Amino acid sequence: MNEDIRRQVLDMMNRHGIGLLEYEGPEGSLRLDAERSVQDHPDIFAPAPGKFLWRHPTESVEPIWPRHVSKGDVIGWLKVGPILLPVLANENAMIKKPMLADKSLAGYGTRLF
Repeated sequence: MNEDIRRQVLDMMNRHGIGLLEYEGPEGSLRLDAERSVQDHPDIFAPAPGKFLWRHPTESVEPIWPRHVSKGDVIGWLKVGPILLPVLANENAMIKKPMLADKSLAGYGTRLF
C-alpha cells in the first residue's frame, strides 16, 4: 500500500470513527491504527496575533478533526482586523482538533495544533 492510499484510508477511518482496521487475506495482512497515527502530529503555531478561525468565514461546513493534511494546506485562519491570514500545515501529517476554540484570540506563536 503506497503512502497516498494509506493516508486516504486513515482519513476515511477518522471521518467515520473507525479506530482500527485489520485485514487478513491469502496475499498477506494489513493493520491500520488510526488512533496511533493521530498521536504523531506536528506542532503548529500562530504566525501572527489575531482571532483564530477553524474555517473561512464563507464556508458553512465544519472541519473534520482529526484529519490528514499535506504541507502547505490551509488548516485555519487568523483574522487580524479586516485581514484573513491562512494558517498552513508545516508538513504532511495527521492533525488533531485545534488547541484553541473557534474564534478565540491567539497571540504570536500561540500553539494552535
